[in-house]
Amino acid sequence: MNKTVKEVLSNTFQSIGYAAVIFCVVGVIFDLIFKGNLVRENYTYTRMAAGMFVIGIGFGVPTLVYKNEKIPLPVQGLIHMGIGCVVMTMTAFAVGWIPTDQGIGAILWTILGEIAIALVIWFIIYLHQKKLANEMNRRISQIEVSGPNHLR
Repeated sequence: MNKTVKEVLSNTFQSIGYAAVIFCVVGVIFDLIFKGNLVRENYTYTRMAAGMFVIGIGFGVPTLVYKNEKIPLPVQGLIHMGIGCVVMTMTAFAVGWIPTDQGIGAILWTILGEIAIALVIWFIIYLHQKKLANEMNRRISQIEVSGPNHLR
């Protein structure tokens, strides 16, 4: 298996992990809001769990775009998040996370909330990756100035 495939699989599994954590936390919050009376019928929970996997894949696979250094980072981010958010929104409608029976306002607020959460997660990961890159650049500069024995 080549390096790119391994990275995309790793990113996809990480995205599924993020989606699973959010799914569980939101489930607990709703269970608390409904005082333990949150009832799911007709395989609703199963559809939602499957949706969680689809969303993780929808955000993980498009990370492939970051391998193309010819595309500027803002465009890469737009492609990645655009695909992920479209997959997330379509999945949210399919599994019933969008309250279609409560009017356009509730629908829009739910979609905007989901997108906001996705963007916050992306930004946190971006900051982490930027910090790692800066650290690597600092260490490379040390090696260039002082030689490899300086880091020991």
